[in-house]
Amino acid sequence: MADEEEVVDEEAEVVQVGSAESESGLSPVEVEKPLAPPKYEVRPGLGEKFQARNVREIIISTMHEQLTGRQYRTDQAPRWAKVISNAVRQKVQDLDMKRYKILVQTTVLEMKGAGIKCGQRCLWDPETDDYVDELFRNDTIFCHTVVYGVYLY
Repeated sequence: MADEEEVVDEEAEVVQVGSAESESGLSPVEVEKPLAPPKYEVRPGLGEKFQARNVREIIISTMHEQLTGRQYRTDQAPRWAKVISNAVRQKVQDLDMKRYKILVQTTVLEMKGAGIKCGQRCLWDPETDDYVDELFRNDTIFCHTVVYGVYLY
């Protein structure tokens, strides 16, 4: 008999809790809904990898838009590099590659017949991280743009 009284008391408490929460505007369904376990993705999905082909097209089109028909000017080269880098970064971010940190480096140099050697070294995960680089050349301008995509774990 004592067990039955405890059950009745527990049911009364449940009703009281339910009624108190319904007064606050929350339905019992919302209160009792279990939370989904958190997901920790350590690799991008199939369609979420760095889109090197699209990034290459963005770099090429942006450099051609900004530099075609121009002659090298020492006072304008830093501004061109900044404009190209910002435009490329914005267009690449618009591709919506989730959890990728996008880094863009642009170098604008004068073509004087001298050679140039560029090197880069990165410590990263080759399965998820990638980079794309492209060159633009005309009679007086040499432009090298590199886009790095680093997956954030």
